[in-house]
Amino acid sequence: MRRFVLYSREGYTAPFRESLLKAGRLDTVYQCILTSMFTSHAIRRENEFHAFLYGRPNPPLHLSIDGRSLFDVRVDEDTWRRIILSVLSGKKHPGVTVKKEGIETYAESLEEIYVLSENGIDIDEINFRESPTFFLGDSVGLPKKFEDLLLRLGGKKVSLGKKRYLAASTIDIVNYTLDKKQLS
Repeated sequence: MRRFVLYSREGYTAPFRESLLKAGRLDTVYQCILTSMFTSHAIRRENEFHAFLYGRPNPPLHLSIDGRSLFDVRVDEDTWRRIILSVLSGKKHPGVTVKKEGIETYAESLEEIYVLSENGIDIDEINFRESPTFFLGDSVGLPKKFEDLLLRLGGKKVSLGKKRYLAASTIDIVNYTLDKKQLS
């Protein structure tokens, strides 16, 4: 199992009328869902995506997408706007859940933690085990306090190079790199 975890500082935590962009940059969450969960014509059944939403009015919320049970989806933004709005409204969608939980609690349950950072070990130099979990921040990045917690929990900083990438691009690069190494 491969996991991606996004810290979203402003992602709305209640039903919204706005576009994903105006709903606390949930468009970034959508783009990360796309790159973590889909290949051409297929769902990545071996992947999970987790977004921790810290926006108004009821943070934090844990939005989880599980590739093993995800279905009845397309990759367009409107479909995901409806799905996110639906689960925030208390409805169900196969493979998509929301619960009241902070990112710290979730992180403490993990064994193989990686923090995506320009200052980490080159991703090509790491031998990943079976269930790597990659943490990344939104456009502002991970809060320093939380990054420190991940490192205390045994996490390692991993780098894709010295350039900064969009969160969704980062996930795509990690998937590509691990696919090359034939890790699921």
